[in-house]
Amino acid sequence: MPATFLPVYSYQAVDANRAATRGTLIADTPRDARDQLRRRGLVPRRLEAAGAVEPATGVGAGAAAAVGGAGAGPGRRSEAADLFRELSTLLGVGVGVLEALDLVIAQVPARHQRWATQLMGVRDRVSAGSALGDALAAARWKTVLGGSRALFDEATVAMVAVGEDAGALADVSTQVADHLEQRAALKNRLAGALTYPAVVAVFGAGVCVFLMTWVVPGILDALAESGQPLPPLTLAVKAVSDFLLNWGLVVLLGLALAAVAAGIALGRPAGRARFDALVLRLPGIGPAVRRQAVVRLAFVLEALLDSGVRFERALGIGRRAVRNVVLQDALARCEAAVREGRDLGPALAETDAFPATVARVFALGQTSGRLGELLGRLGRSYDRQLRSRVDRLTTLIEPTLIILLAAVVGVIAFATLLPILEIGDLN
Repeated sequence: MPATFLPVYSYQAVDANRAATRGTLIADTPRDARDQLRRRGLVPRRLEAAGAVEPATGVGAGAAAAVGGAGAGPGRRSEAADLFRELSTLLGVGVGVLEALDLVIAQVPARHQRWATQLMGVRDRVSAGSALGDALAAARWKTVLGGSRALFDEATVAMVAVGEDAGALADVSTQVADHLEQRAALKNRLAGALTYPAVVAVFGAGVCVFLMTWVVPGILDALAESGQPLPPLTLAVKAVSDFLLNWGLVVLLGLALAAVAAGIALGRPAGRARFDALVLRLPGIGPAVRRQAVVRLAFVLEALLDSGVRFERALGIGRRAVRNVVLQDALARCEAAVREGRDLGPALAETDAFPATVARVFALGQTSGRLGELLGRLGRSYDRQLRSRVDRLTTLIEPTLIILLAAVVGVIAFATLLPILEIGDLN
């Protein structure tokens, strides 16, 4: 069922003392917005539509879909980290939450108006009496397909809620900013490592297709009409060229249909589980995926535990932060074992889904009461290992792709020139 969004209005008004004020509010219509201002003792001078937000539904409902992470929509993770960094500074010097939100919103660049609109909605919910954690959980953004997703991830919402209850929101805001920056850095590192090889591969494929469909056919057809026998290599290249000319669109359509079918299969739990299990078995890639999951889990648990979130709840949030379904299932079994009163370390070792080092660190952390600290060390250690592996892989892939591209283009060029050189020798 499509989500119902409420309009957000920005206003400028004066109070009984003729002092100017501005802000935002949620109302059904402009008239309702003016009535709200008058009930507050304000005389509206300017009222404009500023966007729309989804009605607040509480922390549980709002956070349920928040695994995608802050900044998945109009507000990127970097913007969310800056938000909490600013809140930490302002709250630390004694500024109230509402005033701090107003100051942060005022500093949002004009090009990020959608992000400012979402923050206005958060500010209005807090002004109406909601806790900041509830307001963040209710903040949502519209997706391309017409649905909505949570703007802030579940870990962020939980940390803020605990910080409010403990009266340490300024300190927790710093931890939230660190958490978001760590997640963004991990994601950007992996994306950056794959960007260059992907660009080279796409460019190389485009060059080869252009040569085989535009350059090679004209030259080879002219040579074939001359009656000169073509060398085997040239005939092979011509056969590939003819195939692309005759069946290229069919192949492209087949690839598109295969991509759609793969997307549908991955959207189903069984298909996603089989794919994730296959990824974990791939040499080189499987260990990297496990390390990435450990880094993500360790950073999330460290941030949550240091913020005062209960271990059982932190483990559930950390499990949902892991992307691989097979590893998620393993952590779910560990979560059930903890609820039954068992120690986490042995339960994690029984799943055989994570390295033995990880299970040992969990066991030592749980028995020593320093689980958050040890997980932070584990996450940073695995992060360095993952960074080293990614750097080595990138260093290996880049020259390999360039050499492969040069070899393919060279073969095409040589196969095209070879019959011309033979004709020259005969003459």
